This record gives sequence, structure tokens and C-alpha cells, in this order.
Amino acid sequence: MLIVENRVLVLFNTNVIKVYSLKENTLKLLSEECVTFEGCSVTEALLEKLDGFLDTLEKSVGTVNNERIRLYAIGIFQKFNSTDQTKLIIHTFVDYGLYFNIIQPDLEQFYLEKSISIYGSKNIMEGLIHQEFRKVVVCGSFQQHLDEIGDIMTVLQKYNIEVLSPWTTKVVPETLGTDFILLEGQEPLKNKRDAWKHKYIHMNKFRQSDAIIVCNPDGFIGKGTMFEFGFMVAISKRIIFTERPKDLTIPFPYEVGLNFK
Repeated sequence: MLIVENRVLVLFNTNVIKVYSLKENTLKLLSEECVTFEGCSVTEALLEKLDGFLDTLEKSVGTVNNERIRLYAIGIFQKFNSTDQTKLIIHTFVDYGLYFNIIQPDLEQFYLEKSISIYGSKNIMEGLIHQEFRKVVVCGSFQQHLDEIGDIMTVLQKYNIEVLSPWTTKVVPETLGTDFILLEGQEPLKNKRDAWKHKYIHMNKFRQSDAIIVCNPDGFIGKGTMFEFGFMVAISKRIIFTERPKDLTIPFPYEVGLNFK
């Protein structure tokens, strides 16, 4: 799993942008800039304000890429409709290669409650670094990287993050070496078409997750995971690769590496 020693976390709010460093699980406020997004819609004016900040980010924090930089947004950004939120995500990825992560209100509340219970302060970023996700789905090649997927699941569970799928890495022995591996608890396939049912159940859990973690050692992405990307993007899910991805036919908004080991 890619480990970045010093991440930069940027929080966009209605009238302020805060920049933090995250090193060895320690959060430090680097800067706070008043930028008013109140009353804006996703028009050229708002995008110019966003670009004005991002254009200067490299000068203040160094290298800017989707491995080191994390963007988060709350406040007015949460109130935009899904079309406008998608427009922001596309613009930021196309122009800067970064993922503009708009935190939904229920997840923001989760972070605030974590911050209060652990640190005694109401700071969304402190809650976020303690436990960034409530529920996730882990994707990857069961045929080639099941051990690595298991390692990722162990790390996630250490941080009290529920893994919705897969629920186990124990394989039905008869399916080892076949085109479609079944896990303990799954019914045998009736026929080849029945594999779609299991794939659909797995993909449907994307909707319930806070993020999708793609386990891709050495950048490898299996055909099954490639198939799933379209659905992930279509439902606007946050996608995080554990390593730099290789052979993406069309790059889409994603991040690389987790904020913890």
C-alpha cells in the first residue's frame, strides 16, 4: 500500500479555506484564507475562486498530486445539486488531477461527533483523521490478490471501519483457479449467468459505502474491477487506489493511498 509520509488536507467551507499538514497522524493547521463562496452557484465566478486558490497551492505546500493532496468541502458545497457537484469534481480533476471530495452532512456530523468524543473539541478534521470512513467496499482481483485484500481489510477493521464487501477472504475450495471465485457463504453458481447475481450484490453495496478502496498491488487492475469502475463513477462514489493505477483506458476522478497505515 502506498505510504505518503506528509499529506496536505484542504478544507473548503462557505467563507474560508483551511490547509493542514498530516504527518505521523498529527494534524497541523498551516494556513487559513478567507474566500467567500456564499451566494455563488457553480459558475465561472466560483470556479475562478477555486482556481485562484489551487493555482497557488504548490507554492505554499510543494508537490500537488492526488497521492499527497486531499480536498474536502462542506458548507455551501453540500447544498449544490448533484449536477453542480459533479461539475466541480470534473473541473478539479481535469485541471488539477485532484478529487474534490464533497462531504455529505451525515458524514460531517459523524466527524464532529468523533472529534468531540475523543478530543473534546468540535473540529471536523480531527474527527476525520481519527476515522475517515464508517463503511467501505474493497475491490480487487480475488484470483491474484486475495491475500493483499485481506491485509487491507485488517487495517480498515483496526480503525473500526466496516467492510461491507467482501465480508471474508475464505474461498469456497472448489472455485479456486476458476474464472469466478466464490467466498464462504455464497451459493454455488447455477450457471455462468448466475455470476452476475453475485457481482450485482457486491456492486450494490457501493451505494451504502463512504468510499471504495481498490486494492491494486503494483498498479494491477483485474478485468472484474475494470468492469465495476463505470458504476462507481456513475453513482459518484469516492474511489481510492492503494497504489498508482496502471492501464486506465480513461482516467476518472480518484485518489491514491489511504490516510493511515
